[in-house]
Amino acid sequence: MTTFGIEEEFLLMDRGTQLPATPAPQQAETLLAIAAGGGKATPEWLTCQLEHTSPVFSDAAMALESLVSFRRELAAVAGSMGFDAAATGAAPDIAVAAAQITPGDRYHRLAGMSPAIAADQYLNGMHVHIGLDTLHDGVQALNGLRPWLPLVVALGANSPIWRGSDSGFASWRSIHYRRWLANGIPPQFDSLADYRARLDALLRFDVVESPSTLAWLTRISFAHGTLEIRACDVQLEAGDAVVIALLIRALVRMALDTPVLTRIPPELLEVATWQSAKFGLSGSLMDPATGTQKPAADLLHETLERLQPYFEGAEDRSVVQHGLERVLSHGTGAERQRRAMQGGGLSGLLTHAYASLTARPDLPGVLPAARC
Repeated sequence: MTTFGIEEEFLLMDRGTQLPATPAPQQAETLLAIAAGGGKATPEWLTCQLEHTSPVFSDAAMALESLVSFRRELAAVAGSMGFDAAATGAAPDIAVAAAQITPGDRYHRLAGMSPAIAADQYLNGMHVHIGLDTLHDGVQALNGLRPWLPLVVALGANSPIWRGSDSGFASWRSIHYRRWLANGIPPQFDSLADYRARLDALLRFDVVESPSTLAWLTRISFAHGTLEIRACDVQLEAGDAVVIALLIRALVRMALDTPVLTRIPPELLEVATWQSAKFGLSGSLMDPATGTQKPAADLLHETLERLQPYFEGAEDRSVVQHGLERVLSHGTGAERQRRAMQGGGLSGLLTHAYASLTARPDLPGVLPAARC
């Protein structure tokens, strides 16, 4: 069975100002001590952020239990400090002053190298790790996954609001994040040796301090023996995060089984990714099989059909099918944020985000095992 893991970045908000919070050192220690869900809480780039690194999962029920448990404990602990926690891909509004960087040599080195980027890096992503039998498999999976990344960006779009108003993008995080090194869809690699050689060449530049500095939408994690997919905003609800992770797992399994038949030019992949960040699922998307445009709903249904042999059993198929139909009917996180903003302004959006953080997942057949 192909295993997977999920990293989620969360935003801490001050109840009084409705702006990103600044926990005191002791409060930060308490937040980092949260162990619910079996994973690990770690600091992120800014003091107002927190990351949850999940344990290794084999199925949807295990993943839901872990993610929901951590989110509920995070909400409770943050609430006791006068904060709220939200899973939005970008902070809906920020202070005029530059962001406060989390203490640590690496964060401060990067901030010192790029202070104008660090000043407003209020972005929260969801990274999915897919277990690999070998790193050679990782290169094949990466190559096969490349044309599907625009679809993943669109499905995971959850950051439309920036500085108190609509950014005009479903995933403003995806656009904002392009300022970092080697962002976007990675090149196609001939082999693991080719991947290593090209990585080594990049590391010889004095602005690339480590492989983790490279912000490709997918990359090989040598430390974990996984393929890391970084294309999604963090999701409002845990159920959506699990659906996307299961979809990605099936895409990787398909990539390992099916050689790349069509090499879509990199410039088309870049435009398709920008288009996905702009419209989410409300417009057209690039068909990875042909490079042509197709309505998002049609492409999702065709993708689900194509992936039927690559799900890890009937439960996976059911969870992903139900989850995708829910997104098509209720909207991505971006569309839900926009509706909340239109109905109640910034306060309405934040109220919706806080409630969504601990929402009961709507995934038939999984809830009893998840004990939510």
